[in-house]
Formats: sequence, structure tokens, C-alpha cells
Amino acid sequence: MSTKIRPDGTGRRLKRSDTANAALFILPGLVMILIFSYYPVVRSLIGAFTSWDGFNTPVFNGVANFVALVRDPVFLASLWHVGVWVVVAVPLAIIPSFAVAELVFNLRSHGAQRAWRVVFVLPMVLPAVVPILIWEFGIYDPGGILDRVLGVSTAWLLNTHSALWAMILMGFPWVSPFNFLILLAGLQNVDASLFDAAQVDGASIWQRIRSVDAPLVLGQIKLLLVLAVLGSAQNLLVPLLLTGGGPLNATMTPVLDMYQSAFVADQYGYAMAISFVLFLVIMGLTLVNMRFFNPPKAGA
Repeated sequence: MSTKIRPDGTGRRLKRSDTANAALFILPGLVMILIFSYYPVVRSLIGAFTSWDGFNTPVFNGVANFVALVRDPVFLASLWHVGVWVVVAVPLAIIPSFAVAELVFNLRSHGAQRAWRVVFVLPMVLPAVVPILIWEFGIYDPGGILDRVLGVSTAWLLNTHSALWAMILMGFPWVSPFNFLILLAGLQNVDASLFDAAQVDGASIWQRIRSVDAPLVLGQIKLLLVLAVLGSAQNLLVPLLLTGGGPLNATMTPVLDMYQSAFVADQYGYAMAISFVLFLVIMGLTLVNMRFFNPPKAGA
């Protein structure tokens, strides 16, 4: 038998039958995770060492796919593009949402807080394709809103110098409803006595945000950083709908390259090699983030 420790420090004996029942409840979820999360990773690693068109029997070709990757200028350029995307898009995913969460949190009227919360969360009901098409045909289109504001006529998505930046900066003012809700919930869970103490000490709003608010929602910020890196590195819908990787591969990303290699060129082994390399890159970035960006411990 094993011992389960209660919060008050006491313990009670846990029967083996209880442990077995708990394991049975966990087992279905564990099986689903193994099938739909871990098996694709293993399958992509195995398939990355084969030549496969998706129909015939895969043929083992060693490291030929990986050698082709490091020699492929399109893939190397796509890594650079996604690197730029992550560096720029990750701060845009956190800072504007945190600023709006602070503004809403500091409203004195609870009714006003609820109203503004609805305003900023309402875009979540739209399908992801809708904002992309609005930006493509309403804002970035030659003669669209952006051209009228700037007084120019530019094909933003057809220019090799502006297409990537147009996709990265899409979504102004960059307030993510999900990120906003997570950060607002984090602020609402902070002990109110800390805000009172900061006010008594004469701290300005900026000093309070820097010394109280931001450190205490660091756990939420860390979570959103991980999700932002994952989302930016695996972004397929935006380049697929807006440019298809063009013009002249100026907006190609590894995920789009993988998609086109598999479903357009029927090179599934090569696509699996891309997916596995991308998996390693994202895993490395996630581990670095978890290692060097730790929230303060309770009582520290």
C-alpha cells in the first residue's frame, strides 16, 4: 500500500485497489495521447529515412532526405523567415495584450470591465479565415485601406521585400483575445493587499506594473510565450492563404514547405524529414524558454 499525504501533513493509507482504479481512469487518456501525440512523432522520424510517395511501399534511403534539406535553399530560407516571424510576433503577442489587460483591470467600474472584456473577446467567435481574408482583400489589396492611409499604391503581398512583413504584422493592434483573457485572469488573482501596499508606498502606476503586476503574472506570460513560439513556428494558414509561399519563396515557412512537399509534390518522406527537424527546433526553443524564464516561487 502507498501513503497519500494530506495538505495538513497527515497521511492515510491508500489501498492498492484504489491505485488500480485510478490507473484505469487515466489509461484511456494516456492511450489517446500515445496514439495521437507521440505516435506521429515516432512515425515522422521513421518516415524521414524513407522515400515515399504516400501510396507505394516506403523505400529506406538513409539520411538522403536530411542531406537534401541542408542543401535546399528554399528550406534554409524558410527557417530564416520563421525565425524572423518568431522574434517579431512573440513580443506582439504579449505586450499589447498585457497593456489592454492592465487598462481593463484598472477600470473602477465593474460594469465597464465586463463591457470592455466582451469587446476584446468577441473576435474569438470569428473563424480564423475571416480576419485573414479581410486583411488580404480589404487592407493589403492595392488601393485598399492601407494604401489610402499612406497615400501610396503598393501590392504588399506581391512584393518580395514587404510580403513577409505584411504577414507578420497582420492583426493590428495585435490584441489576442485568448492572451488578453489569460493575463486579465492572472491580474485578478493577485492579492489585492499587494496593490494597497504599493499605493501606500507611493508607487506610481508604472512602478506598480513593473514591480508588482508583471512579476506576479510571470507564470501566465511564460505560458503565452511558449504558445506564441509554437503558433508562430507552426503557422500554416496565413502564408497558405495569402501568398502560398511566394513571391519567389519570400514568405515560405517550414510548415508550408512540408505541406507542399507532401500534398503537392508527393514527397512524403522529405516532408516527414522537415516535420522532424521542425519538431527538434520547436522543442529546443521550448526547453530554453522553460529553463531561463521561470516565474518567482511563492515566498521568494
